[in-house]
Amino acid sequence: MCGIAGWIGEVEEPARLAPALADRLRHRGPDGARWKWWAHAGLVHTRLRVIDLSDAASQPMTDDYERVWTVFNGEIYNHGWLRRLLEAGGHSFRSRSDGEVVPHLHRDHGAAFASRLHGMFACASYEPSSRSLLLARDRFGIKPLFYASTPTRLVFASEIGALAAVPGVDLTPDAQAISDYLSLFFIPAPQTFYRGIRALPPGHVLTATWRDGRVATTIAPFHEWTTAPSRSLSLRAATDRAAELLDAAVGRQLESDVPLGSLLSGGIDSSLVSAAAQKAAGNLRTFTVRFPDAAHDESDAACAVSDHIGSHHELLDFEDGAGTWDAVTSLLRHAGQPFADTSLFAVHAVCRAMRPHVTVALSGDGGDEAFGGYPAYLQLARLVHLTAVPAPLTRFGALLLAGPARAGTVPAQLPARLRLLAGADDVSVVEALRCWVRADEHARLSRITGVEPVRRHFEPVWTHELPRNSSALARISALLTEVDVRLVLPDDMLFKVDIASMREGLEVRVPMLDEQLFEFGLMLPHALKAGGGEAKRVLRAVAARRLPRTIARRPKHGFTVPVDRWATPALRMRIHDALADPRSPLADCVNPDEFRPWLAAFRQDASVPDISREGLYGRVVMLLALCLFLQP
Repeated sequence: MCGIAGWIGEVEEPARLAPALADRLRHRGPDGARWKWWAHAGLVHTRLRVIDLSDAASQPMTDDYERVWTVFNGEIYNHGWLRRLLEAGGHSFRSRSDGEVVPHLHRDHGAAFASRLHGMFACASYEPSSRSLLLARDRFGIKPLFYASTPTRLVFASEIGALAAVPGVDLTPDAQAISDYLSLFFIPAPQTFYRGIRALPPGHVLTATWRDGRVATTIAPFHEWTTAPSRSLSLRAATDRAAELLDAAVGRQLESDVPLGSLLSGGIDSSLVSAAAQKAAGNLRTFTVRFPDAAHDESDAACAVSDHIGSHHELLDFEDGAGTWDAVTSLLRHAGQPFADTSLFAVHAVCRAMRPHVTVALSGDGGDEAFGGYPAYLQLARLVHLTAVPAPLTRFGALLLAGPARAGTVPAQLPARLRLLAGADDVSVVEALRCWVRADEHARLSRITGVEPVRRHFEPVWTHELPRNSSALARISALLTEVDVRLVLPDDMLFKVDIASMREGLEVRVPMLDEQLFEFGLMLPHALKAGGGEAKRVLRAVAARRLPRTIARRPKHGFTVPVDRWATPALRMRIHDALADPRSPLADCVNPDEFRPWLAAFRQDASVPDISREGLYGRVVMLLALCLFLQP
């Protein structure tokens, strides 16, 4: 793990730019920084030592003929197999580092090298003889990569904040990105908050070539996902296969020359990952952060899992002072652009607590996306029926679901969205489920004009290999899976984990996003994702074999910070005053008449009709983060 940056084309004073980029990324790689530049290109690297701690593994790295130079961020889990193939072809290596295979693969295969890598990665590879730079990002977007391009240069970095400090980058706020953010609480790639900075999409390679004073760029995918549900799969067969693939995935991700542990939240995914890691390696260290209120604390469940699998478990207490104005705004600014997923604060608290003990942490992230773990999958059957109900009857449908909503089986704000679903098409159903701010509410809130609706992000892009007679339930389940993987996973979930963990110099690995395990998850029909009152049926069945019964049957528990206790009265007042200030730049983008009731309810610890508590906190953080980046 580390930070990478660099450029191709015309830049001023590379001797100053290289160390400046390194300084902006030092938290990602606290163990050292190196750089190298040529007449029209440069590579920068800050290192977090994980595999091969010697100087031989320092970057930038090159192949044995110094034809290709590379900087790399992440972990390649098939690097041993790739190394053996390359050595059989005459290549020689200087270190045991996984990243060293990249320049050798680039030399042999050009831009196709990325398709041979399995793991989490963002890398840049430069060939001086052709003056060609390749940027590549892993299939899921686990590791971030951003770039700023003009006709005469391209600059790239692991974080937006590094690029924002480069002279000449266009930092004009992107109106389209802000409009989408007001619906989603995050900014979808390839957009960022700034017009001059873009995110490389997951599973893509960018090629930039310097010729005659110009930089020509192309972007192309090296991997595309397909949903192909198999009706022949039984629950037993799917459970057997998932268990086998999970063990293999975790086994591949245990290599480390520094202390490694597992984040054990008490949920099914992190518990299964921890159990597999303990079985494979033994003597596993597991960690749980203990929150001060029962609604958010999962330490009892985590301790039960630890006792069951025999790990060495440590309870780490949540920092009471984490909810200060300085702490909140500092973390939001560190994201590099507005971001309003409030679980960012919880994830950062865990990473900050774990870092003194380990350098590498296994996480359960990614299990919900392919295996149908979110509550929406469990509710889809009822929602699909409602799309065929005439609009006047949707009020009755809302009442039918209001009871379960109070019991916590569906989001509390869902009934208010049901009126949007009468006669709705597949895209509208998924949009209603994945937008925090509904279309009618967004129309009242946003003052931005001349932009495209957020709906475009929910239109199908993948190939869905469904039988001709597939039901609406099967179609919508496949589209929801695509949206969760293509949109929400990289731009919300994984972005959050990277920001929170790398700020502390902690490498987080996500075995649930192993390519083979994930591809199998995409083969599951909806009936094996959700049914019989259970979501994530296959992984629950694996858990029933390996974990305490109470854990296997435990309902999904979102990993969020206890805002009710964490947001002190002083913090609530400070946020209210900052956002309600008439001089706030928010009024240029959003309508104060629409958000004033949110601020009042947040300050008074009250509620707002049709908005859940989590939704209220998210809206306030959405405004706060936007305000921070709109300010000069």
